[in-house]
Amino acid sequence: MTKVDEACPLVKNDLKKVYTSKKIKEKMHFCSEMIGVPMNCIFPVKNYHDEIDTDDDVDVLVLKAFDQIVNFAHERLMEAASN
Repeated sequence: MTKVDEACPLVKNDLKKVYTSKKIKEKMHFCSEMIGVPMNCIFPVKNYHDEIDTDDDVDVLVLKAFDQIVNFAHERLMEAASN
């Protein structure tokens, strides 16, 4: 789920609050219902769209999402290989 900074003013001021924001949780729940995937498969991230330099807080969210996607893919490949 992208653009979390635009979805919640609290997160816009402090990206580290993305996982404690009720508004972000509501948006994630809405996405979960709309596309039919579990909440643990929806990763809140902030897009780089106006920034020139990188930001560690933004990078952490993107890298965490990427890490989880790779882990899910690895688990599925291991399951497929064992069948």
